[in-house]
Amino acid sequence: MSVDGIAATGVTDVGRVRKANEDAFHVGPRLVAVADGMGGHLAGEVASSTALEPVKALDEVDFTDGPAAISALREAVIEANQTVSRMADEDPAYRGMGTTLTVALIEGRRLHIAHVGDSRAYLLRGDRFAQLTDDHTLVQHLVDEGQITREEAATHPQRSIITRAIGVSPHIEVDALSLELDPGDQLLLCSDGLTGVIDDDEIARQLATRDDPDETLQRLVDAANAGGGPDNITAVLLRYGTPTAPSSSSDDEDGEDTGPFGGPDPGTGGDGDGERSPVQIGTRSESHGGDWARRLGNYGALTPTGGGPGAADDAEGRSRRWKPGRILAVLVAIAILVALALLGGRFLLDRSYYVGLDDEQVVIYRGVDVTVGPVELGRVHERSQLSVDDVPSWYAEALDDGVTAADLADARRIIENAPRRTGSDTADDTDAGTDTGTDTDPGTDDTGTDAES
Repeated sequence: MSVDGIAATGVTDVGRVRKANEDAFHVGPRLVAVADGMGGHLAGEVASSTALEPVKALDEVDFTDGPAAISALREAVIEANQTVSRMADEDPAYRGMGTTLTVALIEGRRLHIAHVGDSRAYLLRGDRFAQLTDDHTLVQHLVDEGQITREEAATHPQRSIITRAIGVSPHIEVDALSLELDPGDQLLLCSDGLTGVIDDDEIARQLATRDDPDETLQRLVDAANAGGGPDNITAVLLRYGTPTAPSSSSDDEDGEDTGPFGGPDPGTGGDGDGERSPVQIGTRSESHGGDWARRLGNYGALTPTGGGPGAADDAEGRSRRWKPGRILAVLVAIAILVALALLGGRFLLDRSYYVGLDDEQVVIYRGVDVTVGPVELGRVHERSQLSVDDVPSWYAEALDDGVTAADLADARRIIENAPRRTGSDTADDTDAGTDTGTDTDPGTDDTGTDAES
């Protein structure tokens, strides 16, 4: 795509582990999108390609204003969800399929993003790089709740469990973001096959070089494959205009530009010596600050909202008009929304599987290996003929932690291909154990970790 100072290109790669590519992307005159399918047996491929069809149709539409564009984007994403969901319900071969969907629509200088799932949208502006979208994943929820850190989330065994996806339910909640593009802006949409292997710092450094976009994307793909390529890798890079020199004016009261996308162009040093200034990474948690919303754009659900210059001034007057009946109606509505969220979460959990231990037996669990308060989110779905005595001690430890499966068939394959204990394993355990036979080999943890990965 190269229209009105905007150029975009995309790439997709199967990776080094998967046999098929279930990702899909689109680069058109006004719209770019990335979809990461799931379901296996070609169902994920069907889900991702099907979800792109309604949004691709927006390439043929001219929008006169932002509300019209964002409304059309919302309807297209909802239509994609309904189509994929209906196919999954009607065809047994497609049961359990779904896809992420991250879409960017250009309307003049305005950029609108719609997002469902854990594919991501990043923006590099000047020397500031930030993740624009939230990951709809279990581990991100745990991060938001303060139960784990971002660093722990990166290696969490359940990091692949998504809590929102296209096609898993007839109804979907869509996140959206709108912002004005500045000359030199770079937007990256990508699947988790890239972000699960390459950290934000490396992605930012590659974009900051401003090399040929196809070469930049290929370097990112090569880096993900060099890191193991555990998943399909898809990325779309959009560039707007030519970078301009930083302005001396500032939105800050103290005259310093400290917004998430202020500062000089990454191609020149701030002190004028020609050296490249370091790229500053904006984390997702920073998006909760008030300045972020003011400088970056309007962020929230794709639903009609009011507001204007006098909206805040009128807040006190509106609060006085709240009546008991209206308060009751709001409370009932909140209760309904919470119930729907719980049902949707349960629906997604019922499509997740992992292999673990139930006492001494190797079993397949449905759900995730997480306990929230008194509630366990995983339950035994299917028992195998294997016991803990049939597998090496290092693999028993991996099973005790839980081995994530893509689906039920994958869980059965994990059990079928599980390493079996040999005579040497038994001898090693005896030599390394204590008087009670407990395995205390100090190298066990490292060996088990390698085998699980």
